[in-house]
Amino acid sequence: MMLRNCSIIALFLILPAGSAFSQEAISQEAPPPPAAPPPETVTRSFSYGVTGAYGIMLNGAQEFSLPTVPTCCPGYSSTTGGGFIGGAEFDLPLSSNLDLVGRLVYQTSSATFTTDEPTTVRIDNQPVETAFRHTLTTSTSFLMLEPMLDYRFGERGLSIFGGVRLGTAMSGTYDEQEAFADPSLPYDYPDGTAVRNASSGDIPNMSGFQMGLVFGARYRLPMNSDGTLSLVPEVSFSPMFTNVVTDASWTISPIRIGLSILIDVMKVQREATPLKP
Repeated sequence: MMLRNCSIIALFLILPAGSAFSQEAISQEAPPPPAAPPPETVTRSFSYGVTGAYGIMLNGAQEFSLPTVPTCCPGYSSTTGGGFIGGAEFDLPLSSNLDLVGRLVYQTSSATFTTDEPTTVRIDNQPVETAFRHTLTTSTSFLMLEPMLDYRFGERGLSIFGGVRLGTAMSGTYDEQEAFADPSLPYDYPDGTAVRNASSGDIPNMSGFQMGLVFGARYRLPMNSDGTLSLVPEVSFSPMFTNVVTDASWTISPIRIGLSILIDVMKVQREATPLKP
């Protein structure tokens, strides 16, 4: 009986202590959640890459002939040729939609000029109307610097660009001859050959300075999930104001159909917070 009474008394003493401990444990504050990392802003520092294009070379000429090269040609007129353009590109963002673009490119161009000069020859004592065909084949190369502005429309990849072209002629060769426009005529020149005034060599008096404009449009196609690698097709026109040679009216203005591969270099900027300035 006494043991039972002692047990009851002990139970009454332990219950208040346990209740107080439980209330103390419940009243403790929960540990604060871990602080969120500061917000980040990812922006493009610059872009770089390579560019290449096929050029439809518009050779503008007006009664053109190479200086110091003997010829009976009255002058060549405009013609179309072909060539390639390739080099390096660097893009610097000025705003979210505007880039400053710099290109250093090497350009090749080839073209063939022809002019027919009417004439009459006598074959078997019969006059025959024909023509002397003057042919000039040229091959040239240039090194050009192209600073431009590129404006992108909103978030889309379409942009337009424009700027100037400054550079110099690197090399130039020619091959010129005169023959009858109708090769079937049984007629040779006095020296027994079918051509005359044939000459070839380096183009004389090439201009050391080239200047023109460039403008066109292009579209960025992302090639990876981050959008930092882009394939950029473009089309452009580059009218030139300076002559290829100093003493003749001859310009080469390319229509370019090209493709660039650009890599974006990104930077991460963490914004300040009240706890982490």
